[in-house]
Amino acid sequence: MDTRRILLLLRQPPYGSSHALEALETALVAGVFEQQVSVLFQGDGVWQLVDDQDGAALGRRTVGKVVKALPQYDITALFACAEALAARGLTAADLVLEVGMIDAAAQQALIADQDAVVND
Repeated sequence: MDTRRILLLLRQPPYGSSHALEALETALVAGVFEQQVSVLFQGDGVWQLVDDQDGAALGRRTVGKVVKALPQYDITALFACAEALAARGLTAADLVLEVGMIDAAAQQALIADQDAVVND
């Protein structure tokens, strides 16, 4: 099987709909099939990275736990829009795991380097 570079753009908040969880599950499946998966959290998608989430309070799975599992599936190319984090008052200390904080130019370069880009 050929390895493809796949980028998932996650822009949805963690609990507004099922989009966030479905996109993360897509990343996990791609990781299982040994694809080169990258994840870029943009806009309200950066809320998925916040530590100490509790989806049970809403009767849902905790998105932060799924995000934390990504490295276990060899998905370690994790990035967040630096501007989106700053606009929401979030810092590295607030996040469930370490991600590369990248600006708009670096995001464009990351997107251009992929074989496939999947939006949530």
